[in-house]
Amino acid sequence: MLRRTATMTSLTDPDAGLVTPDGRASWGRVLTGAEALAARLAALGVERGGRIALLAGNSLAGVEMLFACGLLGAVCVPVNTRFSVAEIRHMIADSAVDTVVVTAEPGFADLVRDAVPAGLRLATVGADEPGFTRVDDDPGPPAPAHPAAPDDVALMVYTSGTTAHPRGCPLTHATLVGAGRSVGRDRFRCGPGDVMWGVLPLFHLSFVNPLLAILDAGGTFVTDSRFDAGRALHQIRDERVTHAFTCFPTVMDALLDHPDFDTCFARVRLFLNVGPPQTLRAIQARAPRARQLTSYGSSEMAGIAATTHPDDPDDIRLGTNGFPLPGMEMTAVDPDTRSPLPAGVTGEIVVRGSGMFAGYWNGAPYDRNSWFGSGDLGFVDADGRVHYRGRIKDMVKVGGENVAALEVESVLAEHPAVRTVAVVAVPDPRYTEVPAAFVELHAGVAVTAEQLQEHCAAVLARFKVPRHVRFVTEWPMSATKIQKGPLRERITAELVDGKEHA
Repeated sequence: MLRRTATMTSLTDPDAGLVTPDGRASWGRVLTGAEALAARLAALGVERGGRIALLAGNSLAGVEMLFACGLLGAVCVPVNTRFSVAEIRHMIADSAVDTVVVTAEPGFADLVRDAVPAGLRLATVGADEPGFTRVDDDPGPPAPAHPAAPDDVALMVYTSGTTAHPRGCPLTHATLVGAGRSVGRDRFRCGPGDVMWGVLPLFHLSFVNPLLAILDAGGTFVTDSRFDAGRALHQIRDERVTHAFTCFPTVMDALLDHPDFDTCFARVRLFLNVGPPQTLRAIQARAPRARQLTSYGSSEMAGIAATTHPDDPDDIRLGTNGFPLPGMEMTAVDPDTRSPLPAGVTGEIVVRGSGMFAGYWNGAPYDRNSWFGSGDLGFVDADGRVHYRGRIKDMVKVGGENVAALEVESVLAEHPAVRTVAVVAVPDPRYTEVPAAFVELHAGVAVTAEQLQEHCAAVLARFKVPRHVRFVTEWPMSATKIQKGPLRERITAELVDGKEHA
């Protein structure tokens, strides 16, 4: 894909390419850099099928290294730059990489030194580091031709690991290209001259998906090394961004709350977020000139398996998760019997198709013709659209009644004082479990726990109303999601210790 786009844009739009904190680079420049890095990696001994751990920021060097691995037929294993030394040590050992590459961001080389065992090849891009071979200072001879086959693994991303050690999800070239192409062509309608903005970290599929979507279209990808609302909006304005992969309401809320939002976001036609329908509708009301899409997916599904469509009316575009991407199928089954459920009946969402992973690393291979259990609650309606309703493990069992955490979160999110909310199950001596809500309020507003409970009671059955409400200003986070485990542990310990308060 990179080689094709580099050739095409060199003739039609030489300015199309990559914009990072390092500056601008045409797709031809990205290709040249990736080829040079591939040559140096080959000279170090990296072969087709070798595994390369990559600790990189959102930079030109990071993107070039992603593509260099593909040119060599090697597997890139992006490392979460927020991991601790212990987590990186586990990931390096579990993935059995033979080479570790870091870019020049401060602290990356030190993390690797403390985490990797002796004997691994260590390389750096953009800086000299003791014990590392710099691979961008001398390209050396051209890399041997090891073109990857479509079914070769290109990327192995690690799941967020909110309840256990992260697991590796191998994704093939065909799967990644297919997902990026489907998102870009079928849903985002990207074309030459379009500009995609995405600021999620390089190790996340919500960086890779929009990168490949706009690369396939021959447009430009704009990213940054960190997220700051004012800086992001000025980048969106200055680069004349047409599509934004904002992804999460926390990012979009920060943009919306900035005084420059209206002027800087004016050229954006489409943007994508995931979240409860009530939250998405509130966001859309504040950004009426652009159309907001939402999606459904996971690492096992190459990031995105279904999205809504720009032509959908608001109630469908923001109230469902859309149709599966081409080549993907979804239905719902009874979580206990595994029997298929009729349209509109909630169960576990199961998925199969060309956009699936190859099976967990160090686990059994996955047959794409068999159904993959997502662990998600939801249903497929009579038209074939997916409706996500939360994680099965987030189900609160209140005296024999099932309460979806997402349902309660959606109601709380409608309260004008609520900025962010997470609902968890906590033990209860009478009902086994009851809902507990953690709430972050908008700046400068006040509301009591009792008022939020009354708000819920107006629309929910009494057993669904949060029994406990806690106000927070900070959240335990994985790379992109609130970690409910620490929240659950915190309030459970508090209640066990008898320190109940509203």
